[in-house]
Amino acid sequence: MPQNEMTKIQELASSIPKQKNLTIFFGRAGSRFMDNVKYFFLYCVKKRPELECHFMAFDRKEADILKAQGLPATWVNHPDAADIMARTGIVVSDDFHWKDQEFLWALLSGAKTVQLWHGIPLKAIGFPEINSTVNMNPEKAKHLTFVYSGYDAVVSTSPFFTEKAFAKAFKAEEFIESGYPRNDVLKRRPTKYDMINADRDLYGELVKFRKLGGKTVFFMPTFRDTGGSPFEDGAIDLMRMSEFCKKNNIMFICKFHPYLTINKVTLPENIRLMDSKSDAYPLLPLCDVLLTDYSSVYFDFLLVDNPMVFYPYDFEQYVSKNRELLFDYDSMTPGKKVMNENDLYTAFEEIMLNNIDDFVDVRQKIRDLSFSNADGLAAERLGKHVVSNYL
Repeated sequence: MPQNEMTKIQELASSIPKQKNLTIFFGRAGSRFMDNVKYFFLYCVKKRPELECHFMAFDRKEADILKAQGLPATWVNHPDAADIMARTGIVVSDDFHWKDQEFLWALLSGAKTVQLWHGIPLKAIGFPEINSTVNMNPEKAKHLTFVYSGYDAVVSTSPFFTEKAFAKAFKAEEFIESGYPRNDVLKRRPTKYDMINADRDLYGELVKFRKLGGKTVFFMPTFRDTGGSPFEDGAIDLMRMSEFCKKNNIMFICKFHPYLTINKVTLPENIRLMDSKSDAYPLLPLCDVLLTDYSSVYFDFLLVDNPMVFYPYDFEQYVSKNRELLFDYDSMTPGKKVMNENDLYTAFEEIMLNNIDDFVDVRQKIRDLSFSNADGLAAERLGKHVVSNYL
């Protein structure tokens, strides 16, 4: 959009009186109904009548799904959407997809902005990423400087991560240590609203499978900025994994990062692929072992307190070509580390067949560092803060 047009839209939007309590929510990965925004939106709709809430969907079908459940949702291209956004007092998001849409940014530039983000960072994000020499160029640095700046508030989970991660990554007026709303569902039985955009069939299947004595592994790796995936890179032989799981009554669930696409991979029937843009959090308590690499999901999984296995098979390439890490990997990852597939199966055998869990105390230590509160009330704390400070 030409600069003069964006300026005109900003001027028009600024001339329209703001409704302080009108709050719109933009979801993750193109405004999908998942992660922190999903759970904070559901809380605010049900428990915060002071706020007039709208989930702003980039997908028309998604808006229709939410409206069918009685939830206030608007398709971003609906004729009423521009008027709603021009009057909006508060914008809640957990990534910056909406800021990349120049029209939306111009309409909403006068609103308060609350950034929930989508994970406690192990890898460099924001300004530490901008200042890194890994996978950075002037154009990318300029873009990241814009999208990580200008927030009224950014949500954190503890004083440690405010100081060491979020306050360094974002330019914001304040940091709210409420905890993550998406973690509230780990502390309760999922409601019908929690299960929106979650795999209901798989949830039921997992419940039955575990009642019959089966074990479940969730494989949740992050994306590589430079491309590739653990399957495409040959880090896991799918047929070998399938045979191991059959032999040992294990269900292997693959849930990839929303930005990770898997090409040319055929999965055996006992290895399940969860939609990468669905919500895994209602299913996480049904996970007996988490397998990951550098994904922030392992911090959330500390609240489930089941064993984790870390498989950084491409560590040197990852930190030199993709992203620097904010912390020492070995000391910040509370689980068995394996670098090849043989050791991966050995780790699974120790944990699931021999019930060996050597990392209980380490998980507790990092959990206490990561979360000031682990009580399932993060959305409530955040809601109280928003209402008392922005209305």
